[in-house]
Amino acid sequence: MKTVLTFFLTSVLWTAQDASTIGVTTNDGRTLNVQVLGLANGMAELKIRSLGGEATIKRALTDFKPESAFAIELRATDPKTFEQYFAMAKRAAELDLLPQAGFQARSAAKAAGTGPEAEAKKKPLRAWAADALEKMIATSVAAGDLKRATDCLSILTTKLADERTDDQLAKITASVESLREQVEQKKADERAAKLEAKRKADIQKALEPIQSLSAKGDKTLSDAIAKAKSTSTSARLCESAVDSYKAAWKQAEELTKKNADDRDLQLQLAPIVDRLVDQALRAALHAANVLTLQGDYRGATEWVNRILAFDPDNEDAKDMQKTIIMASAASSDRDDYRYGWGRRR
Repeated sequence: MKTVLTFFLTSVLWTAQDASTIGVTTNDGRTLNVQVLGLANGMAELKIRSLGGEATIKRALTDFKPESAFAIELRATDPKTFEQYFAMAKRAAELDLLPQAGFQARSAAKAAGTGPEAEAKKKPLRAWAADALEKMIATSVAAGDLKRATDCLSILTTKLADERTDDQLAKITASVESLREQVEQKKADERAAKLEAKRKADIQKALEPIQSLSAKGDKTLSDAIAKAKSTSTSARLCESAVDSYKAAWKQAEELTKKNADDRDLQLQLAPIVDRLVDQALRAALHAANVLTLQGDYRGATEWVNRILAFDPDNEDAKDMQKTIIMASAASSDRDDYRYGWGRRR
């Protein structure tokens, strides 16, 4: 027992004291604490602490989950220059690692420095970033991953909108919204499948005015996203979209009160109401994002405060609030904001 305890404490101390040690996970779920000694031809040389001693082994990067493979490659590369950070950003994007790609791109922008020469370096970086996001959107849409597609669309249309024309933004937005319609229609069909034909028709008729206003809000929000390059226009459209969602919400509230005992109607109405809230919050966050990129921190804060007044615990709004503070503190450099591709809720 004493030997086991000694081994455990020794392993813990070795891991805690050695700053070069990282935790990685293999494709079969094994977790290892390793030191990265080198990388060549896709093979990583790793030092592993195990069974009271140390062992040096070589394993293919493909043996590890993407996040771990990238962590090993990053440690082996130890980027310092613009070119090295840029290469690691591309590598993260290849592995479909959104936050890591953004972080490395931001590091590349900082490594480039300031001045005309730095700007010449940053220009292709921004172009690549927009291309990478558009590719991720297309891949997500093809895979039916609505959340991933929506997240990448939000980043592209707020932080790198200048890299696309209005027509291009409209086309990309339309592809994501088309997927959203498909996903939501499938859910609606599943909910309605259990209802008799006449009952289904009656409920649909009652819901039609609400859905019409919701669709109007969706169309306006899509326009706002597609016109993200024009900050004032985009924010104004967001305001209009929110108004449509609020009007739909009011009608839903009235319908609920009038039909409090209609279980079938309530079951169909509940997800519609949830969606109205989600879309309204999405519109508000989009407005806050585009205003932040343009340096209108006051306007962005007003939008965030509107969300928090409605939902004080909204994590996305709290994150946006922190982003605005950080962006305003470094108002001369938009790179921190432009490449903030962290995990989105």
